[in-house]
Amino acid sequence: MTEYFKRLFSFNNWANKEILDCLIINNIEDEKIIRLMSHVAHAQGNWYKRIVNQQNDAMVWSVLSLEEIGRQLEQNGKHWLDYLNRLQEVDFRRSLHYRNLQGQPFTNDIQDILAHVVNHSTYHRGQIILSIRNAGYPPPLTDYIYYARLFPG
Repeated sequence: MTEYFKRLFSFNNWANKEILDCLIINNIEDEKIIRLMSHVAHAQGNWYKRIVNQQNDAMVWSVLSLEEIGRQLEQNGKHWLDYLNRLQEVDFRRSLHYRNLQGQPFTNDIQDILAHVVNHSTYHRGQIILSIRNAGYPPPLTDYIYYARLFPG
């Protein structure tokens, strides 16, 4: 399971960078797009801090500059891959107790949280890609299967 999630998080890092590069290259400053990309960066950081028992949630809808988004995504990507490298197979079924942004307590298995982090990012990247297209720019290809073709596992 470790290798599976490492591949998913490597894809996630690659896809986030593709989007960010598109925004920078095309000088896209659309507030909705930047807010969504900031949200992806904040949420990935929040989930990482939760999973390593250092929960200190950032406000997930606060807007970052493209430079700040890039730094946060790079840091998140490194943290997640380092974390996955430390996991043993039994850890994926371990439960994590945490609080959501409203302070409500929840418990989920590590594997479900990992799947959520990648799926959450993919969901919002889809929104961002639609907004990029609607703004008149060609969006990057960020489908998982495209990644798998570029980087066969």
